[in-house]
Amino acid sequence: MEIPFYFDYACPWAYLGSTRVESYFQDLAVEIDFQPVVLGELKENPGPGQLPAGERKKHWYVSDLRAWAEMIGAEVSLQARDRRPDTRLLLQAALVAKDHGRFREFHYPAYRARWAEARPVDEPEVVRALLDAAGLDAEAALEEARSPALAERLEANTRGAIRRGVFGVPTLFVGDRMFFGNDRFELAHHFMAKQVGA
Repeated sequence: MEIPFYFDYACPWAYLGSTRVESYFQDLAVEIDFQPVVLGELKENPGPGQLPAGERKKHWYVSDLRAWAEMIGAEVSLQARDRRPDTRLLLQAALVAKDHGRFREFHYPAYRARWAEARPVDEPEVVRALLDAAGLDAEAALEEARSPALAERLEANTRGAIRRGVFGVPTLFVGDRMFFGNDRFELAHHFMAKQVGA
């Protein structure tokens, strides 16, 4: 059985979730189907009267991110939060890597490049280096990643996620039941265990 895992390299919580999702569900013998989407297009417009986060919440947010990273053994550079690179090319490159059977070899280093190393992952040279390190023909893979066809696939993935009700990442599904957030894995595991009779 498969569990879809919606992610965008733009999100630190999807990074943390990604580092542990496969091992977390390993006991249920399910496959994680990584689905790249554009986070900015998933987000719903805030309603009237909703204000940006204040300083107390911002302080808590950073503290919570650090605590989760420490607990699961993931490295996070807080300098990475100062940059907001467009991750579309990186996401399209992930689709190329997936097509060529080198997804994990690309995906995990790509997330580390974004959130542990604070590299400029919107630059083609960085994406090319990640594709090369994943064992792909970097030039051909980058050209494919930059093609209109791959841009449309990413958009189609995003539209499909929205139709399912996805509004953020990371998001998992067990059947039609949606679980949003790095901190919802326990709930997802519970319902997955019921479904497989574990």
